[in-house]
Amino acid sequence: MSIGCFDTRGEAEATKKYIIGKFARAMLSILKVTQNGNKPVWKMIPLQDFTPDSDIDWSKSIPEIDRQLYAKYRLDEKEIAFIESHVKAME
Repeated sequence: MSIGCFDTRGEAEATKKYIIGKFARAMLSILKVTQNGNKPVWKMIPLQDFTPDSDIDWSKSIPEIDRQLYAKYRLDEKEIAFIESHVKAME
């Protein structure tokens, strides 16, 4: 599966951090009920700006990026606790 075409290595690395972070994987799990990762199951994951102009600081660690995403999308403490307790960290 292709994730995208990037202008810089930094954008590709930021995308990797996003995809393996808990936030994106929690959004993926909303529609993904099998091992198939076809295009329709990705529609719940919000697109991001992976450039240095982004509102997310992609140079941070994955847990710090997840916290930025929780704030960006105004997740409440209950939603954050659910994601943190149900989605295992990937490194």
